[in-house]
Amino acid sequence: MQKNYEQLKQYLHSEKAKPEKQILKSRELSMHTDENNIVTSYPNKDVQEERFVIRPKYRNIRIPRHRHEYIELSFMLDGEISMEIDGTPIKMSSGDICLMNKNVIHSSEKIGDDIWMFNILMTADFFDTIFMYLLSEDNYISNYIINSLYSESKKKNYILYHLPKNSFESTLMEQILCEYFLEKPRNQGKILSCLLILFIEISRAVGPEDQKAIKQKHSKIQNEVFDYLKQHYKDVTLQSVAKHMCFHPNYLSSLLKAETGRGVKDILIDIRMTEAANLLRNINRKIEEITSDIGYANETYFYKCFRQKYGISPYNYRKAQKNLKKEQ
Repeated sequence: MQKNYEQLKQYLHSEKAKPEKQILKSRELSMHTDENNIVTSYPNKDVQEERFVIRPKYRNIRIPRHRHEYIELSFMLDGEISMEIDGTPIKMSSGDICLMNKNVIHSSEKIGDDIWMFNILMTADFFDTIFMYLLSEDNYISNYIINSLYSESKKKNYILYHLPKNSFESTLMEQILCEYFLEKPRNQGKILSCLLILFIEISRAVGPEDQKAIKQKHSKIQNEVFDYLKQHYKDVTLQSVAKHMCFHPNYLSSLLKAETGRGVKDILIDIRMTEAANLLRNINRKIEEITSDIGYANETYFYKCFRQKYGISPYNYRKAQKNLKKEQ
């Protein structure tokens, strides 16, 4: 590893690692501003095509307040820098990493030639790929990070964390940089693995209060999902409820399974069967019409689901309910 790190240092002092020269000469640099005069994303074709790009921080250039459509992980290898994220001034020092959600407004002061900072740029789908692995291992590992990024509070749109010098985590970051800039064979797999382990190590620092807050957040999400499914049970899909909740479909499904033991599909079936039973008890309509009313086109599948929940066919359920009413 020491040999790789020495090679990385040589690379950093080479002409290849001076992106500001390329940026200033580039004709593709076109700053667009939104209605609030905030600079929006550069075209960044390489980020969209590669899904994952690492760039050294531009030197002697003050970066104005801006936002972009990808997730950014900044790592301060050596030196200090003053930044502003979501209106909050912060200072990053050697060993600090900052994970920012997409569209977070941020800016930074210019840095000198003796300061080394790297921006790891990830598209949302690449970021999702990382957490799909984590969700199957430990819900709190990914949920701490994801809830921090997707929280309604603006202060939660980024995570600032310090990697102690010579720690396991700092070694992981150095490996990521070496693999990327030294263009090692099959480096993407190695980088992805290092990022997975890095986020696991970061999330292990979650304390009891954070876990309690996460649990409360999950309970709120669960209730909102249930309410949405009850209102839209006729034509709802996992994708539509995930879009409504602003979550990745796989993440939402895994979260519900971890908290309730059931996924969206199972919860939806339960809601539809409850509504079907209500219609069978109170409305004198054909069973095939009720099947359609609750969102099913396949009557056989409806019969199967109903029998699994109530242990009886829809026809016999209605008959039994009528007999109960007569006895009363």
